[in-house]
Amino acid sequence: MNEKLEQRAFDITGIEVRAGEGDEPIKITGYFIEWEKLSNPIMGFFREKFAKGAFRNLVNGDIRALWQHDVSKVLGRTTNKTLTIYEDDRGAKFELIPPETTWGKDAVESIRRGDVSEMSFMFKGFKDEWDEKADPDYPIRTVLEADLYEVSPVTFAAYPQTSVGVRSAQDVYQAYVQKTKAKKPDSKIAIRKKKLDLLEKSI
Repeated sequence: MNEKLEQRAFDITGIEVRAGEGDEPIKITGYFIEWEKLSNPIMGFFREKFAKGAFRNLVNGDIRALWQHDVSKVLGRTTNKTLTIYEDDRGAKFELIPPETTWGKDAVESIRRGDVSEMSFMFKGFKDEWDEKADPDYPIRTVLEADLYEVSPVTFAAYPQTSVGVRSAQDVYQAYVQKTKAKKPDSKIAIRKKKLDLLEKSI
């Protein structure tokens, strides 16, 4: 399957700021993915969900939390223990200790007020499966194994209309089309190729 970096975003309620007691630092916590939750159509091509426990590098991975995907604004990092990633029956969640910088304090206040309440993340998929029976218009991709690279509180949890987001969707869909074209009638292959051509022109 495609093993390039992919970006996803979801509107998941429950991101919150927890005030520290005594010398305890302020923390930001919440879910960034819910297991088996089906996405809206991605770029009009396919829908997607993550199997429980899909992320395989949560213990030893070097994962960052960024503010609005800005690489110059690192909210936390797993290797220095300012970011922790947990899993439970609902999904995968994060807990981070933001830096005491001006923009770090601004981020805390934006989340506390509810101005920023959504999450985005970047990952690399290694194993997936596809199902066309549940929804003939949009094949459903289930991500079974992936490595997590980044989580970000964001203002808008829409599928990213950026070169990274578009390219990742194109690569995933292209790999799926190539894998299944021998099993599909020419009419369906033509429709999928047209979708890919339109996506290519939009980049």
